[in-house]
Amino acid sequence: MPPGVSDGPRGVTPHRSSALALAILIVLTAGGVFFARAIVRGQDSRLLKERANEVQLVFNSAISVVPTTLSSLGSIARDTRGLGLFTKEATEDAAASPGETFALLRREGNSFVVVAAGGRGLSAGETITGPRAAAMALAEERSALVSTAIIGAGDDRFLGFALGGPDVPRGDVMYRESALGPVTAPREVGTAPFHELDVVVYASAQPVTSQVIVATTKQLPLRGSVVRLVIPVGATRWLLMVSSRQSLVGSLASFAPWATAIAGVIGSLLIALLFEQQARRHDAALGLYLAERRIAESLQQKLLPHLPAVPGLDITSCYVPASEGQQLGGDWFDVFEVGAESTGVVIGDVMGHDINAAAGMAQLRAALRAYALVGTEPAEVISRLARLVEAFNMAALATVVYGVIGPADRDGARPFRWCNAGHPPPLLHLPGGEVAELTEGSSGVLGAPLGEDRQEGECILPPGASLVLYTDGLVERPGVPLGQSIEQLCDALREQLEDATAGDICDTILRLQPTGETRDDIALLAARVLPFENVARAEVFPSRYAVEPLRRP
Repeated sequence: MPPGVSDGPRGVTPHRSSALALAILIVLTAGGVFFARAIVRGQDSRLLKERANEVQLVFNSAISVVPTTLSSLGSIARDTRGLGLFTKEATEDAAASPGETFALLRREGNSFVVVAAGGRGLSAGETITGPRAAAMALAEERSALVSTAIIGAGDDRFLGFALGGPDVPRGDVMYRESALGPVTAPREVGTAPFHELDVVVYASAQPVTSQVIVATTKQLPLRGSVVRLVIPVGATRWLLMVSSRQSLVGSLASFAPWATAIAGVIGSLLIALLFEQQARRHDAALGLYLAERRIAESLQQKLLPHLPAVPGLDITSCYVPASEGQQLGGDWFDVFEVGAESTGVVIGDVMGHDINAAAGMAQLRAALRAYALVGTEPAEVISRLARLVEAFNMAALATVVYGVIGPADRDGARPFRWCNAGHPPPLLHLPGGEVAELTEGSSGVLGAPLGEDRQEGECILPPGASLVLYTDGLVERPGVPLGQSIEQLCDALREQLEDATAGDICDTILRLQPTGETRDDIALLAARVLPFENVARAEVFPSRYAVEPLRRP
């Protein structure tokens, strides 16, 4: 029986094929989810880079104002004779930008002294040292904008820009200092530019917490997918870091992996359910088939007879079922006593390989016995059997050979009369090795509306002769003409020794069959006439038929 198949209800245990299908579909669903998520993440990453570049453009635009303002004030200080106009312009710029201080400084040794200033951060005459002086020295050397590190902490944080170069009086440096205040995330509405982003700007090339210029979030450092951009600010480098607060591809597209997972799981369950339904239907059909086959097998076992012991005759039979799944058929043989010292022999075949064929075979066997036991001749028995088949539609088509082996004469020879209804001809193996096909007494098959008279054939079976009756499964082979197969069978019989038993004959014939599965059932009946000296010690020869147990696939 196939694994997972039972005759009774399976309960809730899933079939292995549906479980395997479900597992494969779940794996495919997981692959689909991974693929969809990779696509969404790739799209998100691309959009994040684009948005980060936009932030950088905005930031560069804001920073570009710083060197422009300082150059303008430096030009005023350079082109005017006094510092009055410079101080006025610096004061006005500082007033326009609260928290800003503009100053002109001059080097004195390693420090710088404020020459003029506008705003409250610095005053004229003040000496500048430390980080601010270092930035001023670098700006003087590079003739470019230089930013300082963030000075101070908490509420008192400052960031300065120093500019040297041709727009500034020789030996002087322009300086701008901005009050930053504490690091706080600004309030933003949902429609504000870049509201979907978290942005952090560092006054250094590395994400140092003390150098945060501005941040839109308190959760630092940024986590997840982050874009890092180094921004040149004159001769110094700042770091811009950007991450997304939400999916940038949109809520519908971001739900694609979840939609894939949900659809995949539901689809997998539905397909697995269909597999399970089909598997259960297959199991139910197979269970019914196996039950029918077991019944048919039991029926076949009971229908094939055990041969009786017949004095003076050595009788052996063999039955070889067809290939797996076709172990029930309509082939049969029979041996029974007919009158005084006469023995009836039968070989027959009902078309089909199912329980109907076996049932038809059983009916024909019983009817033939009944007609034979009333003492009629073989031709009359077959004629009556043909009329019975036609009248009651007992079988679609059937072939049969019925013969009577009469009593032995004083030489031990026995007469044999037979009638053949569409069956392969019996073979007669004579003691000298000659083999004859008994083609006389042939007529049409049972079940065909031919209306012909049945004829008989008659011959003498001398002592040591063997009569062989067989069904078409023995001689019908693909690609081999029937006449050629019968001739090969005759050749095998010609090679038999004169003292070969009926069992030896059956074994020789069956060895002619090609290896592998047979296409049709084989029924074989061999009857050998014993010489007189062997009759007294003749043993009972049991039937050698073998219906193999049904092998479970």
